[in-house]
Amino acid sequence: MTRKSGSAISNFQWAAAAQIGRVGLSLIGITILARILPTSDFGLLAMATIVTNFASIIRDMGTSAAVIQRSELSNELLDTVFWSNVLFGVLLGGIVALTSPLTARAFHEPAIQPLLMYLSLAFPLGSSGAPHLALLERGSRFRSIAIIEIFSTTCGVVTGVVAAMHGAGVVSLVLQTLIGTALSSILFWAVSGWRPTGHWSRAELLGILGFSGNLVGFNIINYFSRNADGMLIGRVLGPVELGVYNIAYRIMLFPLQNLTFVLNRAFLPIFSGQQHNPALIGRNYLRVLQFICVITAPMMFGLWSVREPFVLVVLGEKWRASSPIIGWLAPTGFLQSVVSTTGTVLIATGKTWLMRNLGMVCAVIYVLSFVIGLPNGAVGVARAYFAANLVTSAIYLHYTLAQVDRRLIDVAATLWRPLLAAMIMSALIVATGNLIVPADASAVLKLVCLVPVGAVIYCVLLMVGARDIVAEMRAVILKKA
Repeated sequence: MTRKSGSAISNFQWAAAAQIGRVGLSLIGITILARILPTSDFGLLAMATIVTNFASIIRDMGTSAAVIQRSELSNELLDTVFWSNVLFGVLLGGIVALTSPLTARAFHEPAIQPLLMYLSLAFPLGSSGAPHLALLERGSRFRSIAIIEIFSTTCGVVTGVVAAMHGAGVVSLVLQTLIGTALSSILFWAVSGWRPTGHWSRAELLGILGFSGNLVGFNIINYFSRNADGMLIGRVLGPVELGVYNIAYRIMLFPLQNLTFVLNRAFLPIFSGQQHNPALIGRNYLRVLQFICVITAPMMFGLWSVREPFVLVVLGEKWRASSPIIGWLAPTGFLQSVVSTTGTVLIATGKTWLMRNLGMVCAVIYVLSFVIGLPNGAVGVARAYFAANLVTSAIYLHYTLAQVDRRLIDVAATLWRPLLAAMIMSALIVATGNLIVPADASAVLKLVCLVPVGAVIYCVLLMVGARDIVAEMRAVILKKA
């Protein structure tokens, strides 16, 4: 089965539409359900998802990425991937269900057990549709994927709301997940056009286990290293410090996570199709990094500039302590928005072993930084995390760029103009706030004044100093490039 090429612009637009649609519908659902269900129901689901989220990162054993990355696919390989996924999904769901009493005992909350029993059904349902979704992504059929995912999410949200209105309680939150997962898998089957047969090949499975096993290993390492800060803060500093840190981290992460998810999803099949031409991937990868920088640099440096009024307006006075934490996490967010794309390049070029090894080294650096920062509270952890990201960003980019005939100096040459524009914008926002906006002005007034000023300054700086970048992005938006 050969690969069908797709447009990077079209991939990005439809992947973005799917993500925006899913996130928007989920927020609408949460808003409605929050008015019907007690907060304890959401707390129970949060406890249960600690288990299911970890299980989800190993659900398909990395085989979906292998299907997208392979230059040529045989029906025997697809059959092997499908039946292996189904088997692993059933086993994983069974483990979650069988260990649910132990999980409930660990949380001292018996109500978690039935939730985990229900949620365990999502693993075989999702695994059975994962190869079909991978085939659609491999063929750059992101329009079909967007329609399916938005439709399935809508049905899940409606089901959850209706169930909650009829007294289903916390089960309505579970039904929302199960209905969305089941519908999307069924529709991926229907649209992909591929149907499994009874073939299964041990040789084909062993042929992709090196690739997929390294990817799963990286995901597990990354999961624990990225959650170690919360674990340490909660254990050593207590729930209050953890709450302040967590809300600041989520503010920083939410927009970046969605942007990089869309870009990685859209460009993995593109880069995989170019895997025999590393120099071409290198050129295109630098363009992706430039696109990310143009968007995230002003976003994160702007957030740094207005962090205190932003917190007061969006979260309220009681969260004021998160402002200095955001001061360190905002530039950290910019670094992560750039580095998070390295995985796409390493997967596309088949270097998942390097991805795993880099993950191990950087995990040690992250955890050490958390330990070093703990004596200075949540702010100290955030400061140490920023320092660690300076080091790990250089490591990730150096080794990733080496795979596509590029160097760190190429990244610097590509990003310095939008990055400098964002820094100048940030400095001028601070100066405007100190010299022009009254010190006793309300937080709302400060945001209303400073955010538009920053946006105008950044746009003017780009037009003056990076007109070629602006022209290229305009061409992309108008589908001319």
